[in-house]
Amino acid sequence: MGTGLVLPTTATLAIVSMTNGAPMSLASSTAAGVGAVDDAAADQAELAQDKASDTAALARGVQDRVARDSERSRLDAVTAENTKRAATEAALAAANGPMKVTLVGANGSGADAMYSGPFGPKAWVNPISAGYHLSSPFGWRWGRLHAGQDMACPTGTAVRAISSGEVIFAGWQGGYGYKVEIRHWDGTVSYYGHNSKLKVTEGQVVATGQLIALSGNTGHSTGPHLHLEIHPNGGGPVPPMRWLAAHGVTL
Repeated sequence: MGTGLVLPTTATLAIVSMTNGAPMSLASSTAAGVGAVDDAAADQAELAQDKASDTAALARGVQDRVARDSERSRLDAVTAENTKRAATEAALAAANGPMKVTLVGANGSGADAMYSGPFGPKAWVNPISAGYHLSSPFGWRWGRLHAGQDMACPTGTAVRAISSGEVIFAGWQGGYGYKVEIRHWDGTVSYYGHNSKLKVTEGQVVATGQLIALSGNTGHSTGPHLHLEIHPNGGGPVPPMRWLAAHGVTL
C-alpha cells in the first residue's frame, strides 16, 4: 500500500491516503491567515461596542451630575426661602403685642382736637364718607372669625370716628397694622385697622366724624382697606353693618 501527498492549488489543504490506488481524504482545514482576519474583525467589533458603552455611561454620568447640581441648587433656594419666611414670621409674632406710637405735633391740642363736626356728640356716622366698596364681611373664613367689616378704598382715604369718645389705643398692633381704638360715650368700642397714618394719640377726645387716620394696607392685609370692628360695651365683636344699621347708619 502506498501513500501520496496532494497539494491543491486552492486555499484548501488536503491530506489523502491511497487505498488500492484510490485516494481517500483524511482531513482538511482553511488556509492560514483566515482565522486571524476573523479574530481581528471580532476585536474591532468588540472595541466599537466597548466605546459605545463607555460613551453612553459617560453621558449618563454627566446627566446624573447635572441633575444632582440642579437638585442641590433647588434645595439651597428652598432653604433660603424658608429661612427668610421664618424670619418674617418671627418678626410678625414679635409685633403682635400692642406698641404705642407718638405722632409729631399730635398732642391733642391742635385743630383736630378742637373739631366739633356737623353732628351731635351722640350721633353715629359712616367712617368713610365716599369712594369705597364693601369687601370681606363679618364672619368665619379660613377657620377663624373675621371680626369686622372691610371697606376697600385707596390708601390715604380719610377715616373718621363713627361717634364721639376717647381714643384708648393708637399705634401698631400686629395683624391690625396701624390701629385706632375709640371708647364711645355709650361704652361701645370701635376699631379701625390697617391704616397708613394715624391722626390721633391715646387719651385724646374726639368728636363724631373727626378725622382719626388715613386708610392703608399695613399689618396682615391683602390690599388697601379699612377694617372696622364694633364691640358693644367693650365686649365681643358684632357685625358692623347690622349694628350701624340699627343706629341709623348704612354702609
